[in-house]
Amino acid sequence: MPASAAFASLQRNRASVRLHPDRKFLRPQKTIVILVGVTAYFAIRRLGDGLRTWVDRRFFRESYDAERVLTELSEQVRSMVESKSLLETVAARISETLHVPQVAVLLSGGGFYRPAFAMGYASLPGVAFPSKAGTAMALERQKEPARVFLTDPDSWLYRDGGISDEERGTLATLHSELLLPLAVRDKLLGFISLGPKRSEEPYTGSDVRLLKSVAAQTGLALENANLMRTIADEVAHRERLNREVEIAREVQERLFPQKLPMIAGLDYAGHCRPALGVGGDYYDFLALPKGHLGVAIGDVSGKGIAAALITASLQASLYSEATRAPENLAAAVGNINRLVYEASSSNRYATFFYGQYDPARGRFDYVNAGHNPPMLFRGADGKGTVTRLEPGGTVVGLLEDAQYAQGSVQLSAGDFLVAYTDGISEAMNLADEEWGEDRMIDAIRRCGGSSAQELLECLFAAATRFAGTAPQHDDMTLVVLRAFAA
Repeated sequence: MPASAAFASLQRNRASVRLHPDRKFLRPQKTIVILVGVTAYFAIRRLGDGLRTWVDRRFFRESYDAERVLTELSEQVRSMVESKSLLETVAARISETLHVPQVAVLLSGGGFYRPAFAMGYASLPGVAFPSKAGTAMALERQKEPARVFLTDPDSWLYRDGGISDEERGTLATLHSELLLPLAVRDKLLGFISLGPKRSEEPYTGSDVRLLKSVAAQTGLALENANLMRTIADEVAHRERLNREVEIAREVQERLFPQKLPMIAGLDYAGHCRPALGVGGDYYDFLALPKGHLGVAIGDVSGKGIAAALITASLQASLYSEATRAPENLAAAVGNINRLVYEASSSNRYATFFYGQYDPARGRFDYVNAGHNPPMLFRGADGKGTVTRLEPGGTVVGLLEDAQYAQGSVQLSAGDFLVAYTDGISEAMNLADEEWGEDRMIDAIRRCGGSSAQELLECLFAAATRFAGTAPQHDDMTLVVLRAFAA
């Protein structure tokens, strides 16, 4: 081969090597290129995210998802029953979403709308809008968010003649730019005052639509919170009332005789069946000197713990007089009347009957102070004459200087004395018919010559049969005395 041809072949081989390098030399270079590219992609992406965050913070760009905000807020407030947590949540979410540093929530109470929660102020603003203020009336009437332009004389704040300069000054104190009414139906529960955004841009139409929905949800949640608080207060009130009733019932039970002293020639019994937990009826048996027995029955006006306290006062007054076994019962009941009058309010009184039985003489002295006259049945079978024990005077505790008269009857073996309250004689059935004294007298005579306890149970059973399934409308109290040969 000529020298020139060999040289040309060598040149072609060198060019081929430059154009088609060996693959073993190309692979590391490609890998490096790919790694550099991926690294650059993530670096640029991270730089972009950081740049967007910086732009948001620097220029306060509002980029939010209204549906997401509303859904999350709804989830948070729907189960809230404490208004403070509700207001804090709503104010914080609005402030975070729209970059509003100053948010104040004013709620109705005591004739004014006052701040219940605020953020972005040095302290809770000491401002108030009267419930009939023009601003509140306008929000209640329109039920729409209202923009606040304090420097624009054509604004609704100046066109509405009901809005005073004082109200505009209050809005200026709050730095208000938008007011959101918290309304349920036609009732304005309060409103939210929003100050300017950090960006100093006005609230957009999208902002207002979002905030209107938020305010609607907040109003409903606030109404639910108020309702739950009302229910809780009612439950607590009922618990207090139940406790009062329980206390009054315990007081009343202790006032009834716990044991019956033995009295020569006399069988006696008494029982009270309250219509509710606590009634106003009272009866008692008192062991007196010389083997005498004091018998009392009464009906105190009112119910509950107030009636129980009057009953306690009546019993204490009775004991202070009766334990001396006075022969002048009229004077004793006069003293009882004065003591009850001094211990009770002007609308509290009691019908009262008190008598003393002297077993040695078989005599029963008594005073009837406005009570249903007890009935004395003569004869062993109760079919003899009926005497009503009426002498006495007016109810005790109503008039300070009331005067009373004293009566006296003789009890013979077989005689029955039945004292009662009007809950027995006026027991009613479903047809609103009263049992009445005539039916009660017939029942007493049908029960015949039973013991005092058996006669008492027979009368209660007869009254219950007459009333049937009708609810007991008043306390029912019976006292029965039966004389027998000692």
